[in-house]
This record gives sequence, C-alpha cells and structure tokens, in this order.
Amino acid sequence: MDKLSIEHFHHRETNNLYINCKNLNELIQERGETIFEPHKLSFYCIQLFSKGKGRYTVDFNSLAIHEQQVLIISKNQIGQFNKPIDYESNVLIFTEDFFCIDELHFQFFYTTDLFNLSAQLAVLTVERHFEELKLLFDLIKRELDKANYIKKQQVLNNYLFNVLLLLEDCIDQSELKKLNVSHERHVVSSFKALVNNKLDKSISIKDYAAELNLNVRTIQNAFKKVENRTPYDWICERIIMEIKRCLLYKNITINEISIFLGFKEPNHLTVFFKKQTGMTPVYFKNNFKH
Repeated sequence: MDKLSIEHFHHRETNNLYINCKNLNELIQERGETIFEPHKLSFYCIQLFSKGKGRYTVDFNSLAIHEQQVLIISKNQIGQFNKPIDYESNVLIFTEDFFCIDELHFQFFYTTDLFNLSAQLAVLTVERHFEELKLLFDLIKRELDKANYIKKQQVLNNYLFNVLLLLEDCIDQSELKKLNVSHERHVVSSFKALVNNKLDKSISIKDYAAELNLNVRTIQNAFKKVENRTPYDWICERIIMEIKRCLLYKNITINEISIFLGFKEPNHLTVFFKKQTGMTPVYFKNNFKH
C-alpha cells in the first residue's frame, strides 16, 4: 500500500494566518485530482453543505452528506472527497494554535465533543443555525480578503469561536450518550484530560498511566489505533502549544514558563522548543506577526 499523503495547511494567498475558508469549487481548481485521494489532515476542517448531496470518506468510512449539514474532520484523521461532486459547500480550516489564544479558548477546545466525534456523529444537521453559520463563513472569507491590520486575527478568531459554539449546540446529546465509544478512544480521551489538568514536563507517561490505573502499553496501543502516534508525541505537541500561549498571551518570562511547565532549567525549555519547532522561544515570540 502506498504511503498516505499528509495534507498540509493551505494559507490564504494574502497572509500566513492559520485559518482559511474557500468554497469547494475553488478547492478543486486549486488541488485538482489529488483532492479525491485519501489524505491525512494536519489541521481541523469544517465543511458547511448548502446545496445537493453526496458522500465524503473519513477514516475510510463513507458518510452521506446533505444540504444544511456540517462535516467535522479533526487533525490526524484521514479525509477523501468522493465523486461525483453534486453539492455545494464551503470549507473552513484552522489549527489549534490559531484558536487557543487564552484560557477560555483552551478550556473550550479541550472539553468540547466537537473534535472527538466518531464517524457516526461527524455529520451534524445544522438546520436551525444554518443561516448564522453561512453568514459567519462568508464573514471569515471577507475578512481574510481584507488588507492586514492589527485586530484582524482577533476578529477572525471571534468568528471561528462563534462557529464552534453554534456547532456544539447542534450535537445530538441523546445520540452522543447512546454511542458505543471504543475502549481505545476512551483511554486516549481520559489520558488527554488528565494531562491537560496536570501538564508538567517532569511527569512521565508511566506516572500518568498509574493515576489512570492503566499500564503504559495500553495507552501506547490506544494512541496507535486512534491517532497513529505515540502518547509522548501528543504530550510534546501539547506542551509546545502551552509554551506558545504563555509566550504570546501571558506577561511572564521564559524562566517562569519553564518552572510552570516542570522543566528543570530554562535552557531545557529552549532546547525542547527548538527541537520541536525549529526555532527558539524568543525568535517565535518576536516573529509572530502573521
């Protein structure tokens, strides 16, 4: 089997913000036939369907889609457009770095069910919020086309948050409760919740596992099956996100961040950050203008 391609983030032509929104026709013109091949997403994707019907494949599960529905595809899931395209939709993509700008956004992002939906619930009927969602998608596209200004990122972030809040309201909670969540997905979810509450570089996976009354191998196997990566990889990604948030939105020093996150020395944080991102914390903070 050929190695699965990774779909990297497609920036707007006019900026490098990690949010973008296009209609499906634009996307097909841009990517051609590659859009119909399976690809692993490196970002979060929300498709709003306005007319027609068709099918879309998520993690090799073929899903029926209709107008006034939304399909949510999470980072690291495998997506694939299916022919024929007999529908109209708008595609919104973003990263957690773009969304998680403060405590409120972090809390929402890591507690919402939106990005933990299985294939059975990934398609949401949004009839009662369709007009608001359509307007918000249009506002995001218009905002992206404007010349850059100081508050542009904040405005886009607010639009995105409103989209997510409306979508969360569309989740059928009764169906969510009845859903038979796999043991592996439950393990991954429990592990992430614990790490989010006790994010500390000095705490080992073995320590987290002990608190969950699980062995390390069980957690590793669950991550492999659900996300095709290791729990250590996820922890590294999560710590990097927290460092970025502290650098950009908290008035604290690198030394204070290193203590807060359990690094033994400030230079250990710098080495870790550079290894994961290719840049130093200072460079990242000074160059975060897009």
